[in-house]
Amino acid sequence: MNKKLLKITLVIISITASAFVVVQSRQQLREQQLELFTEFYGLMDTYFVDTVHLPDLMKRTMNKTLAELDRYSKYYDVEETIKRKNDWQGILYAGIGSGVIKTDSGVVITYPYNDMPAMAAGLRTGDLIMKINWKNMVKQPLDTVVKYLKGKEGDSLHITIKRPYSGTFKVGMVRKKVVDKAVPIYFIEHDSTGYIKVNHFLFGSASALKYAFSELSAMGMKKLILDLRGNIGGSVEETATALSAFLPINSLVCHIKLKDSTQNYSNLTLEQPTNTTMPIVVLTDRKTISSGEIFAGCLKDQGRAIIIGDRTYGKGFVQGTHFLKNGSSLYITKARYYTPSGNFIGDKGVEPQIVAKTSDSIPPHLLAIINSSVITNYCIKQRSTAKNESSTIDKNTYNDFVSFYLSTISTVKLPEESTLSQLQQYSSIKELKNEIDARKKSLTTVYKKEIEIELQKELLRQRYQYTTAGKIEFEHSVMYDFLVEKKFISHKSK
Repeated sequence: MNKKLLKITLVIISITASAFVVVQSRQQLREQQLELFTEFYGLMDTYFVDTVHLPDLMKRTMNKTLAELDRYSKYYDVEETIKRKNDWQGILYAGIGSGVIKTDSGVVITYPYNDMPAMAAGLRTGDLIMKINWKNMVKQPLDTVVKYLKGKEGDSLHITIKRPYSGTFKVGMVRKKVVDKAVPIYFIEHDSTGYIKVNHFLFGSASALKYAFSELSAMGMKKLILDLRGNIGGSVEETATALSAFLPINSLVCHIKLKDSTQNYSNLTLEQPTNTTMPIVVLTDRKTISSGEIFAGCLKDQGRAIIIGDRTYGKGFVQGTHFLKNGSSLYITKARYYTPSGNFIGDKGVEPQIVAKTSDSIPPHLLAIINSSVITNYCIKQRSTAKNESSTIDKNTYNDFVSFYLSTISTVKLPEESTLSQLQQYSSIKELKNEIDARKKSLTTVYKKEIEIELQKELLRQRYQYTTAGKIEFEHSVMYDFLVEKKFISHKSK
């Protein structure tokens, strides 16, 4: 017995000693490589022909190294690390809460966001920014104007606006944090089908999703469409919280497998569900990524939803942030995640049960009209001069638009016009130009129905009715038609 015990003891000592040698060897190797890098860093600083900015050299060296190992890992300096903290909360910046674009006249407002300073101040699409805090902005480039609009949360600013068909006025407002909304729109269809668009699973997204779900439930929702097309992902924990709305408590969300297998773990739903029986359809595409894939893959594997659309992006890796002493950070791929059924979706994504076209194909000539300023500018004119706020496009309104379109037809550039400059030497160039002009004039007849829809959406957006505009857009999409065809939505004439 003593001999047997002695043998076991010797084996344990041997294994322990071997492990110590391996650890010591790995540590020595690391120290040797660090000494080599320190020598390299010093020689570059001393002898390279140009003065080397050492922090920039370090940043580029680390990011180049990380990129060689993995496309998702990255080094962030102090400023970038602070920005990323805001990004995880969906915070974009502090400002007035509106889009802006550069035009021939200057920088103009586009689509003020809901519950933000620009909307509260009554700013509209098309408003020209003349001055910010009494500094002239008319001839300033776009990035300069944006710089003056952004700033510290809570600071006030004064803006002088020139409104088309109206005049010049001044407004005051206080900068506010602008947040990328997880749920920008939600609504209910005629047959009690709810629709929720989910853009990401960053901080607060679970609450936003659950709130939209409860609102639609109160309206009589009987089934749900969750649109995850273009979902950029976010936090695994936030995703698990969002999933808890639809799954029983302690349901498996995903498996996380790390380098050290003893550290593997699984994410579960930890909150009481809102509804575990309502029929759910999840829409996905190639831009549904990361935690968006975890969400879709979990509901698919748990048999809780039907996935319709295209396969997802295929990012089956989990990253973790490690903060360095100077406040910078390393964002490192540290694990793989697997769906509840054990599928690793890296590079292959979540496959839908039903494949469907995920986006509309717009004819080039119609796209030329949409991409021009003609619809936007007409709606600016309509809002400023019309006697009522109707968004209905009747015969008189459309005829008025056609007159406006013909008067500004030069702003519409058809694809074939890009070749005209190369054909100036040909005798037939005049006939070709005439043919293109005639084609332009005919577009308001050829695409009358489509243009009416675009006009209606634009009028709604300019009147801050973004949800209604989104509902109309969805109801005139190929995906909507497909869902009607497959009887996920009952038919309704458009």
